[in-house]
Amino acid sequence: MGNTAEVFKFVKMSTIWLFFIFIPVWGAAWIVGIFIPYFLIKDTSNILFDAFQAIVPILSVLVFIPINAMFMVLFERRGLALFTVRSGPNRVGPDGLFQTAADAVKLLFKEDITPKGADLIMFTLAPIIFFAPSVFAAIPLLAAVTNDNQLFHIVNLPTGIFYVLAASSVPVVGIVMGGWASNNKYSLVGGLRSAAQAISYEIPLVLSLISICMMAKSLDVVQIANQQAGGIFDWNIFGGGALRGIDKFIALNLTGNHIEAKALFDAAYPAGALSIVAAIVLIVCTIIMFALYLTGACAEINRIPFDLPEAESELVSGYNTEYSGIKFAIFFLAEFTNLFIVSSIAVVMFMGGGGNPIPAWLLDPWWNNFSSTVGPSFDFLTAKGLMLVDEHTLFPALWVIAKTYAFVFFAVLIRGTLPRFRIDQLMDFGWKRLIPLSLIVFLVMAFARVLVNVHVGLPVGGVP
Repeated sequence: MGNTAEVFKFVKMSTIWLFFIFIPVWGAAWIVGIFIPYFLIKDTSNILFDAFQAIVPILSVLVFIPINAMFMVLFERRGLALFTVRSGPNRVGPDGLFQTAADAVKLLFKEDITPKGADLIMFTLAPIIFFAPSVFAAIPLLAAVTNDNQLFHIVNLPTGIFYVLAASSVPVVGIVMGGWASNNKYSLVGGLRSAAQAISYEIPLVLSLISICMMAKSLDVVQIANQQAGGIFDWNIFGGGALRGIDKFIALNLTGNHIEAKALFDAAYPAGALSIVAAIVLIVCTIIMFALYLTGACAEINRIPFDLPEAESELVSGYNTEYSGIKFAIFFLAEFTNLFIVSSIAVVMFMGGGGNPIPAWLLDPWWNNFSSTVGPSFDFLTAKGLMLVDEHTLFPALWVIAKTYAFVFFAVLIRGTLPRFRIDQLMDFGWKRLIPLSLIVFLVMAFARVLVNVHVGLPVGGVP
């Protein structure tokens, strides 16, 4: 009974915090990107008009990241309390709602100490280099998670996932810098562990994402997410569309349209039985790649059971042992931001982005009527055809939020369940198992994909 009450508190806390995270962020983006340019400047040829719209993605990320990090700290502490049947934060504010806000204020006012013998410049730059790429890596994802809304269309890059991977590989440099500059042997060992870990686990992580890009024939995160629209049978996690159209194929047969069903089948599986076997292989391979991504992502962001760079029982606190005050807060902020970013990448690349995961045949026709009726009621302001939010942005954003925090919850579950690897076990697992497996699966997918018709532009339902 006590744990049931904690579950209720966890849900209430998440609802309240999410409301106070996303409403202000979206409001700030709308004011800077639409209200000021269209209602105050008005002249679309004015350079300030373009400048305000270019600022929107950066402003959104800078507003969102600190608030979201505070929420995720509280989310994790509450989640761990649930798994271990404890109370969790319950002192500061109603049910502990303001605990992390109080912690943030405490960190900001703590003394910033630089240890004797430390390299002052590198010691100061390390947390910045660790944190800054996390901010910039999230920017191309804004277009994908908002259904390419006009506020974020400017960051819809043709090579979006390449940019994300490039930016997310930089933070390890900050960890190594911080470990070396601290003049502390424990910090140095933590930094070196982080470098070795990044080299080991980035290969399967990148291969898992490249496999999805190969399925979609695109590096554009918006295109990749859009190709998965239409329900669970279109998700790339099921073989890059290997099952695309199977729901419509079943529906056509049930209604007696066998000729149209056969045409659909022939278009989707041009090699007949061989194509079906290839589709099954792709389904298995992409699920394996999804598991490899989750494993590699946990290792990249130093989450348990891959938190060897910190390893409190061995290295005190690892690379950030000597940090305090605002510098420690930046390291802490970046860790939770990285968790959110890798979860967002998983949603966009594997779980259909903002697409509704419910199969279309379960939703038709009532969902279209519902979205067209209820959606416009969320249009709080309309002028010159510009809306604060509409159904084409609202519903995808809600699905993205639900899916992303589901991954965050899964990461919290892993932390509360699994013990830490030894360093030799971590390296052995990466080099002897994950890397060979990812290479083999990638090659199998490359050959199997040729036998299945998953070309770009195939509409929902599989009709070419």
